[in-house]
Amino acid sequence: MVEYLMPIDPHVHLRGKEYLNHNFLKLGSRDAKEVGLAAVLEQPNPTPWLINQETIQKRLDEASYYFSDIKHSIHIGLTNDLGQVRRALESIMERRESLISDKTFYVHSTGNMGILGPNFQRKIWELKGKMDYKGVSIGHFEDEKYFIGTFDPLKPSSHSSRQNPLSELIQVENQIKNARDAKFRGTFYVAHVSGVQTVEYLKNEKSKLPFDVITEVTFHHMFLNSDDDYEIHGNRVKMNPPIHSRKDQEKLLEYVLEGEFDIIGTDHAPHPIERKDSSEPPSGIPALPFWPKGIELLREEGIGEELLESLIFHNSNKIFKLDLKPKTINVQYNPDLWNDYGYNPFSRVDK
Repeated sequence: MVEYLMPIDPHVHLRGKEYLNHNFLKLGSRDAKEVGLAAVLEQPNPTPWLINQETIQKRLDEASYYFSDIKHSIHIGLTNDLGQVRRALESIMERRESLISDKTFYVHSTGNMGILGPNFQRKIWELKGKMDYKGVSIGHFEDEKYFIGTFDPLKPSSHSSRQNPLSELIQVENQIKNARDAKFRGTFYVAHVSGVQTVEYLKNEKSKLPFDVITEVTFHHMFLNSDDDYEIHGNRVKMNPPIHSRKDQEKLLEYVLEGEFDIIGTDHAPHPIERKDSSEPPSGIPALPFWPKGIELLREEGIGEELLESLIFHNSNKIFKLDLKPKTINVQYNPDLWNDYGYNPFSRVDK
């Protein structure tokens, strides 16, 4: 049994109508209950996109059947339509429909919601400045102009060499500049940080900025790497941003233990196993079942309990204004939960 504060998972993809024969919403709610989550904050890129009141309300109604005992909120997605962006930001400012933040993809990922044009990226930040928006702005930060080579499904590690750590660092730098120039005064949230250089850049820049910067880390970037895990799982551990070298993974974990990160999110993003094993494998892995084991591994690495509780609960609760009361739970890690996904991406470290 593992005892811990019931976590808030701020980064979960529950899928929509992409896979009609797979109810990943139902599976996700089952896993969330099994691992004792207090809240699940859903990302905006299922089919259909969660970008307006109508689709969001339908999603909330659908999810309420499964998440009756767990708080379920949504990060509304931003698009290349400035009118939609304004309406989305107004919805967050008014706390409508359980909306808690905005999410921008600065590169195409699952769902192809990428906002790639530098001019439009700047316009969004300028709008946030003009609206005096003080909400949480989440970003998926990669810059495809700095991708190298092409992905070869016969060589899974080519995904990591293509979507290299520099592409993440450059995009973070670009958007930090845009936010500063636009006089943004909200919270700049860097999702699933994968690169050591990104951590080091933000470590040096945070105190100089007129807005708060929040960094999120995943269990897979803490514990998986391109040297070991492609050999075991191949494209089944393909995700965006990718896992990187063992050296980078170990350094990233070291930064977690030193308190350089603010939040743990799983980036739970399942796909049917037959798609992961196809010639066009999508990015994303299931991760919700790993919560108890991930906490256990962090404790084995010597993480302080106060830091751990901040990473898994307190910081998310404060940043997203969820007003949840901390509760402790005892959980028995259940590796059988992986069976419905067809594989356990953490098998190497899941001892």
